Amino acid sequence: MRPAGNGWTFANWRRNDQWTEAWLKKVILQSPNAGVDSGMRVSNLFRKTVRTAVGVVAGLLSLPSLVFGSYFVWCCYRIHTSDAYYVQYPYFLAACVLFGIGLLSASCALYGVRRRSFCGLIFIIPFSVGFATLVYIPDGTPHVQRSMMDDTNYLSDIHSFFEVWYGAHHRFPKDEAEFHDALRQGPAAWQFRVSSPPVNSDYAKNGERLPYEIMVIDGATGPKLDALSERPGVIYYCVSADNQQFWVTMTGLREDVSAKATLKTVADRPDDKPWLITASGKDYAPDKR
Repeated sequence: MRPAGNGWTFANWRRNDQWTEAWLKKVILQSPNAGVDSGMRVSNLFRKTVRTAVGVVAGLLSLPSLVFGSYFVWCCYRIHTSDAYYVQYPYFLAACVLFGIGLLSASCALYGVRRRSFCGLIFIIPFSVGFATLVYIPDGTPHVQRSMMDDTNYLSDIHSFFEVWYGAHHRFPKDEAEFHDALRQGPAAWQFRVSSPPVNSDYAKNGERLPYEIMVIDGATGPKLDALSERPGVIYYCVSADNQQFWVTMTGLREDVSAKATLKTVADRPDDKPWLITASGKDYAPDKR
């Protein structure tokens, strides 16, 4: 005979198993959307995580505008509190514009994370502004955007207009008066497609614009590269004793605000070659054939 205890245990297990199965069926029937709700919660969590990550990156891209704006504020402070030379530029206005752009980008990123991202479209603003600022900053400083370009054009005009002067006089200018005459008469030979160089430079001090200053060194045998003036915008015109060869160098600022000027180089970097304009009368001699 089988022990009664074993029979009772098996029957009890069967009843428990049947009760568990019935309970599971009841729960599933009563909650048909339980699996769907769980999937939606996971999906919402994933979207929120991605949106937060994108918002953080977008917020970081607002920093270049804020940092660049802070740099302009620092330049403005130095200009008004020190006896320094600087490149003429609306520093405070530029700082306000950059701060506005940076704060707008940061606000869009924060709103996209905390409120609505409009399917991610709101993040286009900080991303676009941030990358545009990163591209603009290297060439957006005043000494690159203004003084370097204008100084380069001035030196190029000297080379072009002195060729015209030499063709008419068979020599190069011998003094400051003839130097200025060559620059004034040059555009006529080019049918006024180019204009004479400006009188004032892009440099300033104590709120006053500094004019270009011409220093003539006659009887020279080469360019002046040392013992230069601390003032930016000084042009050293070195001309040989027979007025058949000249060399031109100038001083400028390698920074937007600086206590003194340095020798103008090709790209306003200390390790670059000096920006030198030179020519000899034989370069313009007529072709004898």
